[in-house]
Amino acid sequence: MSERHDDIADMLSETKRLLGDLKTPEGEEFSLDNILAEYGQGAAEPAQKEADVVKEELPEVELPVPVSPVQPELPKPKREKVLQFPRMFANREESSEPAPVEEEQEAVTEEPVKEMQQEVSLEELLSRTVQSALEEQDDELLDEPLPLKERLGAWGTKIGERLRPLLDLRVQRRHVQEDETPEPEMEQAAKEAKRLCRRLYRQWMFTAVPAVLLAVVSIFDTGWPQLFPVIWFENAAVRCGTVGGLLLLTCVLAFPVWKEAVSELKRSHFTCDVAAALPVVAVLGDCVYSTVVKDASYLPLAAPAALLVWLCLGGRLCAATAAYDAYRLADMGGRPPYAVAVTAAGACKQRGKLQGFYHISRQEDPSRRIQHLALPLLLGAATVLTGVVCIGRERVDEFFRVWSALLTASVPLGLPLCGTLPLRNLNRRLSHSGCAVAGYAGARAAGGGKRMVLTDQDLFPPGTVSLNGLKTYGEEIGKVVSYAATVTRAAGSPLEGVFEQLLASEGGGRRRLDDLHFYEEGGVGGTIRGETVIMGSAYFMKKMHVTLPRDLKVKTGVFLAVDGQLVAIFAIKYQPSRNVEWALRALRRSRTVPVLAVRSSNITPGLLKRKFSVDAKPLYPNVSTRLALSDLCKEQAECANALIYREGLMPFAETVIGSRRCCRMVRWATALCWLGSLCGLWLSYYLTNLAAYDALNAGYLLVFTLLWLLPTVLLADLTRRY
Repeated sequence: MSERHDDIADMLSETKRLLGDLKTPEGEEFSLDNILAEYGQGAAEPAQKEADVVKEELPEVELPVPVSPVQPELPKPKREKVLQFPRMFANREESSEPAPVEEEQEAVTEEPVKEMQQEVSLEELLSRTVQSALEEQDDELLDEPLPLKERLGAWGTKIGERLRPLLDLRVQRRHVQEDETPEPEMEQAAKEAKRLCRRLYRQWMFTAVPAVLLAVVSIFDTGWPQLFPVIWFENAAVRCGTVGGLLLLTCVLAFPVWKEAVSELKRSHFTCDVAAALPVVAVLGDCVYSTVVKDASYLPLAAPAALLVWLCLGGRLCAATAAYDAYRLADMGGRPPYAVAVTAAGACKQRGKLQGFYHISRQEDPSRRIQHLALPLLLGAATVLTGVVCIGRERVDEFFRVWSALLTASVPLGLPLCGTLPLRNLNRRLSHSGCAVAGYAGARAAGGGKRMVLTDQDLFPPGTVSLNGLKTYGEEIGKVVSYAATVTRAAGSPLEGVFEQLLASEGGGRRRLDDLHFYEEGGVGGTIRGETVIMGSAYFMKKMHVTLPRDLKVKTGVFLAVDGQLVAIFAIKYQPSRNVEWALRALRRSRTVPVLAVRSSNITPGLLKRKFSVDAKPLYPNVSTRLALSDLCKEQAECANALIYREGLMPFAETVIGSRRCCRMVRWATALCWLGSLCGLWLSYYLTNLAAYDALNAGYLLVFTLLWLLPTVLLADLTRRY
């Protein structure tokens, strides 16, 4: 405050000195209006006589800050809905601390100051304040809101990040349990799977008799009632007791279903085996109640419940059959030569192994994992709606009838087959091609990518590449063949076998190669005994400025040059294979992109199109990427997701395409099953609420459930048709 006081005192003294030499005209006095009229609005504020008096009498009093001729730098205002002046904020802050100034002094000094603020700096303050406010709020006012898709994606990412620790913990616990359990030998696993298949198939066939009989009775009871005797419609014990007895017989014959349900409940899992018990209980209760009250006006819904139990047993049979096909192939072939691994470039064949194949095949498919969460909610909703209909409509005596209708319509028949039937069809087809996948988890890993890494041996297996001719230029044939065999062996070329046979026929030997180098143009080079040797295609020789014959007609030839001079031309013949042609066409149909990880300079997309008459649209990366992918295909596979025991591209393509198709069909079948379940629950609740039991008789409800079973069967059949 002392510095401010000194500035004010200097200003007042300077004003007094300037006004001291002026003489006041007679009859006139100096006033604020006269000063402003003479000097304009931009002049400085004159000091008042009263201010001098006050200054002399009260030298220690702090005076308010006058308006300066030079506008001070304005601070940036905060975000406010109403723009206010910074100087007004400063005056308010200063006025919040009361200064010991008398009322007369405030009347003399503050009123002119406020008047000068409004008259002198109003326009300038307004422009500066608005400009600074716009600069500060520009980003917030002009930024467009994020699209809904990006916001949903961000929310999904946050939810996934929060749920990932729980999922990772569950997967970690499962892997720990699997690691603690030693894997059995493939021979023992195949024998156990075979025994299980035989036992389940026998029980499945026996259970089919009462289940199919119930379906026939329900259909004929609805469509052709005249085929039944009169006692069938008059005696409740005959009508309800017959279907109830057949349903009970079906449940007794399907004992493995209840055994599996108990074991799943011990693990806190709620599967379709457990869910099948509730419709059975509801239907049996309805049969007993109808027999007791002697109500033979309707046929209990025993047929859909019996078919559900029968299909649960069939789902277990499909899973056992798929496992048996995989274990049998792994046992008969011994150590697999290849396994399918998925890399960043796509699916590729690597050196196979059996360790981990059994544990991977035992993992659950997504349709079964969804059942653990969705089935309790579904069955709970059906039970609650039953209570709403019976209690709300005061029809408690129809509880079992309503409950059985809601449960039968809401539990789809295709649920036990969603994940097992496609896998069974896939392994059945792959077993004929010498391949096997380790359950749904193995199929998901093998068919995870939309690309396939293809090597020279995949496109042209051994026996399809041969030497069609040889021509030398100024060099002995022994030296030429020796140099060619040395270069192909050092480069790891697929033509190594061809030149090894030629070298053996000439009786020569390989030399030492130094400074091996691969060229982007499609060739290799090095140094042999001080001579620079390069080998590659015709295009490569032109890029290396090697003179070629004018009448050259070799399209798939290999050229050898020493010290920049052409010394030999090898005509290579590529014989197309029908299996490779089929595989390329299958890749084209399934929209799978081949990635060429070839070492031969002749194998290009153009050669594949000429030889196989198929435009597979492959990717042809640079030479470093091709070499890296080729070396990657020679490594050991980390996981035994899928096993391949045959050479060529066809088994590899069948495994990858079939695995991807199997996973897709499982997802579609599962989605359709749950859609049919929700539709059945809503429709049955609507009809029972209206007491429209004629539309919910045994025949109509059986047809409804069978129609929703049909997509599951058709989608599973598409797994093996590609």
